Order: sequence, then structure tokens, then C-alpha cells
Amino acid sequence: MVYRKNRRGLQQCCWATCCYTLQIVKKCGGVILSSSNFIGVSLGTCNTYIYKRGRGIVLGEPSAVACDAYDESKIIAMGYRAKKMRGRTPETINVIFPINKGVIADFQKTVLMLKSYIERVKRNRWGLEIFIAVPSSATAVERRAASDAGIAAGATAVTLIEAPIAAALGCDLDIFDEKGQMIVDIGAGNTGISVLSLGGVAYSIKSDMCSSTFDNDIINYLRKNNRMLIGAETAEEIKIKLGSVLPGNTIEFMTVSGRDIVRGLPVETVVSSEDVREAMQASINGIIDAILYALEHIAPELSADIIKNKIHLVGGGALLHGWEELILKNTGIPAVVAPNPLECTAIGAGKANGLMRRIKSKNNPDPSASK
Repeated sequence: MVYRKNRRGLQQCCWATCCYTLQIVKKCGGVILSSSNFIGVSLGTCNTYIYKRGRGIVLGEPSAVACDAYDESKIIAMGYRAKKMRGRTPETINVIFPINKGVIADFQKTVLMLKSYIERVKRNRWGLEIFIAVPSSATAVERRAASDAGIAAGATAVTLIEAPIAAALGCDLDIFDEKGQMIVDIGAGNTGISVLSLGGVAYSIKSDMCSSTFDNDIINYLRKNNRMLIGAETAEEIKIKLGSVLPGNTIEFMTVSGRDIVRGLPVETVVSSEDVREAMQASINGIIDAILYALEHIAPELSADIIKNKIHLVGGGALLHGWEELILKNTGIPAVVAPNPLECTAIGAGKANGLMRRIKSKNNPDPSASK
């Protein structure tokens, strides 16, 4: 489903009918908005990306807000500055991640964050239209919250696009092809597995195993095996430097600092890439199981299409080495990681705008006739 909102109210459309959704007339007070006042937004659990047509990705910042613990309207920092404060703040400062599993968990903080990010990339004060990517599993309330947040952040009109469709566009896939294409989005909040066909989502499931689960696995592994406590930031750093879903040709090592859980004193230990893979193995298996489940429950025709079109991996978790080989080994289907897995959803949201205009000019020569 696609929800579109301007300051006059909310409209609901169905993307599954592909061309009809893309024939929506984009108006602002009776004036069609120019592409220079359009941005595509990916509100992720961990990071927010903004795409501007003609300029590409113009912003990529953590979805984090640091505020006063006693007056949450008082913002201290956002983005990278706020994320670096996590685990280091006094009692007077809270670090909040207002997006959870791809949907808004804290509306006010999301509005403040999005407004700040938009102001950084907006070049003029004329009407601004936003495409926001939302999970296929988002409820009507969650979709409305995303629309309201966009309007409250300063947009004149907001259109919501399902995240797997945006990701497919960002991977340069033909979303209108009748042949099925599988998108696996290994995000920070969950892993979404979707099959697209004829411009819509033909099948979609999600798994709780995701990038942040890997971080928790590393924390728990070091607590159990090294009697050492580390924070989320350290766990993420370990995952980025040593993380892999398959054994590598060489074993890499990293010195990690934390706190001894018995003595309570600072301590250092050496962690290997094999330790990290062992820690994450259960979550890796969970994602593979979810992919297998999806393949077992889609139509046979779509299964045959996916063999030819491959499985496309997006999201931050897709950056872990070895996914293509592991998926091929377990499913027999080739897989490919998107060239820009972190940014492709925002890029796809940006491309949707140009696609709407192209489809309208082809199938709807008189835009004023559309509603």
C-alpha cells in the first residue's frame, strides 16, 4: 500500500496496481512540484538517509537524538554526535533512537530529527515533497505516523513507498516485470524478505534476526566466554571489523576493551574473527531459515523466476562477508549484494519520483484528469 499525505489530508492508494499508483498527480496548492524540491528518505532503525535528485545521497546520519533527561524538548545533539554519546552520558542526558524496526517509536523525536536533517539539505523555502520508505508490515497507524512526521518536519506533501519496492528501484531492478524478484533487507531492527512482481509486493515476511541481533550476540558471547562486559558501540565496531558469515582464509584479531564482570575493573582481551562468527552463528542461521521459509511458501512460478533473477541483499547486515556463498550453498540460488546496500532504499525512493512522472506522461497525458 502507498499512503500519500499533504496538508489537506491523507489519501490511500494501492501500489499493487503499479501504473495507477504512479499516476498520482503531485500538487502543492494547485502547482505541480518541481523535482528540485523533492527528496527520498529512508528512516532506518540505525541510520537515516536522504536522496536528492541530481545530487544523489546528500545525508547519511544515525537515527539518534540526545536530549535533556528532564526536558526532552531540549535537544543536545543529533546524528553521529548523539550516537557517540551512547553509553557515556550522565543521568541528565538521554540518547534516544526514535525509529524501531523501521517504524516511528517516538513521534516528537522523529519530527525534530527529520526537520533538522531536512534543513541541512533543503536549498530553498519553496514547497518540499518527500517520499518516505516504510516496511511492508507497517500498520495503518504506523504509516500515518510517518506521513504526519513528514508534514510536521516541514514537507508540503508526503508519499509513502514500501521499503522493498524502494530497495528494488535502488538496485536498478524493473519493478514492473511480471517475473518475481526477491529482496532480502538485513536491517538493524529486523530482516525483511519480500518477493516483488508487477510493481507490487507478492509475498513478504520478516525475521527478528538482524544486524542489531549480531551486536547482542557478540556482547553475550564475550560475557559468557571472556567474563567481560562491552557496550553496544564496541560490539558494533567488532562486527564491522571482524564480522563474517563464513570462515575466512585468514583469521583476523582485534584488541577489545571492556569491564571484568567479576572484579568490575577495566580489562582488555583479544577477539578473533572466528569468535565473532561463532557468536553470530545462531542469528545467521535464523536469517537463512527465514529465506528458506519464504522460498517454500511462494508460488512455484515465482520460485522459478527467482532462480534466474537471483536474491538481492540490501541493508547494513548485507555488508558482512560471505552472504552470497552461504545463500547459494543453502538454497541453490545465486545471491548478490547491492552495490550500495545501506543507501539503496533512499535512492529508490528518489527514483520513484522520476518514475511517476515518466509513467504519467506515457499513460496519463492529462495529469489534471487524475485525482
